[in-house]
Amino acid sequence: MARRGIKWNKDALEQIRKSPEVRADLKRRAEKIAEAAGGEAKGYKVTELVLEDPRGAVSIMATGAARAHNQKHHSLIRALDAGRG
Repeated sequence: MARRGIKWNKDALEQIRKSPEVRADLKRRAEKIAEAAGGEAKGYKVTELVLEDPRGAVSIMATGAARAHNQKHHSLIRALDAGRG
């Protein structure tokens, strides 16, 4: 019986993930999530992770107040819908 399945080209997937278009889209989405969580006024900031694999951008809590806000209100989880589409 023949084996069925998909043979993934990991090098091609990595090239796609690291392309400027994908990185720009990830940053745009992360900025929307950070803004929906409370924005820079609450201490949420977006940074590009050039040296990090596999992520391209991430919403981070830049201040202790943002950390406390997220811990109490789960702001980043609740803001995930803002990054869709």
